[in-house]
Amino acid sequence: MAKKYLLASLAVSACCAQIAVAQGPVYKLLYAPSNLNVPGGNPSVMLEVYPGLFYVLGFRSTNTFGSSIFTVTSGGAFKLIYTLPPNIGSSTLVQGADGRLHGPAGQFGGTTPNDYYYSILPSGSGFQEYPFTGTWESIGETLAAPPGEFYDIIGAGGNPPVWGFGRLDESGKIILLHQFSPTDGIPSGNNLVYGLDGNIYGVGIQQAGQDPGFIFRFTPSGTYSQFVSFPQPGITYPPGYVPLIAASDGNLYGVFKMTGANNTGQIYQATLSGQLQTAASFPAKGMTRPQSLMQASDGNLYGSASNYIFRYNLTTRQLSGVYELNANTSQCECPCKLIEGMDGKLYGVTPLGGSNQGIGAVFSLDIGLPKPTPVISGLYPASGPAGQNVTLWGNYLLGATSVTFNGAPAANVASTSVQSVKVTVPAGATTGPVTITNANGSFTTGQDFTVQ
Repeated sequence: MAKKYLLASLAVSACCAQIAVAQGPVYKLLYAPSNLNVPGGNPSVMLEVYPGLFYVLGFRSTNTFGSSIFTVTSGGAFKLIYTLPPNIGSSTLVQGADGRLHGPAGQFGGTTPNDYYYSILPSGSGFQEYPFTGTWESIGETLAAPPGEFYDIIGAGGNPPVWGFGRLDESGKIILLHQFSPTDGIPSGNNLVYGLDGNIYGVGIQQAGQDPGFIFRFTPSGTYSQFVSFPQPGITYPPGYVPLIAASDGNLYGVFKMTGANNTGQIYQATLSGQLQTAASFPAKGMTRPQSLMQASDGNLYGSASNYIFRYNLTTRQLSGVYELNANTSQCECPCKLIEGMDGKLYGVTPLGGSNQGIGAVFSLDIGLPKPTPVISGLYPASGPAGQNVTLWGNYLLGATSVTFNGAPAANVASTSVQSVKVTVPAGATTGPVTITNANGSFTTGQDFTVQ
């Protein structure tokens, strides 16, 4: 199988481009596989499903077991949840608004197509398969989007290969929304992102093995366009993880491993109107070759570059090192993909490093961020009568204890993912804002819910 939300200057000392690393971060190794012969190797995706309980996808697949899903607590307790059949691999895992875990899977080394999407309850039960038709397979990172759908870049073998953009609903129905034509270019970045404008964005190249690259946009119905072109060569190829995020300021941000003032990488900003600029260049030595990017609740961007965890401050436009991992110990060796937990700590996975080099690790890094408060970015639907089921979409929504509609407490409040909460409009509710509360705080929408 060809696999794998919210959400320009440098803080570098003058001597030998040493990084000004912040003091006080606390690193903790949470889990590392004991050897290559047990499930859980090469962790590639991590998500918080309950406060303090993280689900991790171990990519490693062998002829005795497939990729695996396991949990790790913030204290480091491990539990194996589910293992795919031998030689069946998966490198993406998301949680939908239905509360189930979803991802694509396929057979490594098989001679016939055997690719499918799957879903499973967090308990590890209720596994379901949704097969592809023909030779289609997932080639990207599945994106969960409101109110309860999934989007993915898919491909089919051939000469030349065929690429598509598909939507999957919670019932498992797969719909091809767009098939790339020769003039559309080729999707080359792994991840799709959901923009604040409700469209889906990704990275592509014009021809296989050739630049220039670009950012493409899909409407939810599948209308395609290229809207930002990258002027410099060699920054989006070879195909692979070219991280792109949709930040809370409404812009898109990404990183390139090359280019920038020192040809050691850069963070770029792309506005939704199509303006592109360099946000920051990485230094000549040390913290180079950025590999990942995410936004935390403090509004800043974080990621890994070489074996550093870096911060880019959107307000001051300063790039700085936060922590340097020691790859010669049981600490991790990046690339590291990061998320922020409900406790404010950064959590990460790397397919390398850990207690056993080359097998991977799960870790936490406390850099003093406060606990993130909930954010609602959308109501689905935004109107309805008492008794209407509504999905709240946003971020940091785990552990919701109450939701009110213009002050009226909602019934049946259920946090179904870090991005979604499902509620029922209560009797007596009137038109007005919606407020959600969890252990970390409250958030009130600027948008009214209209009671009909």
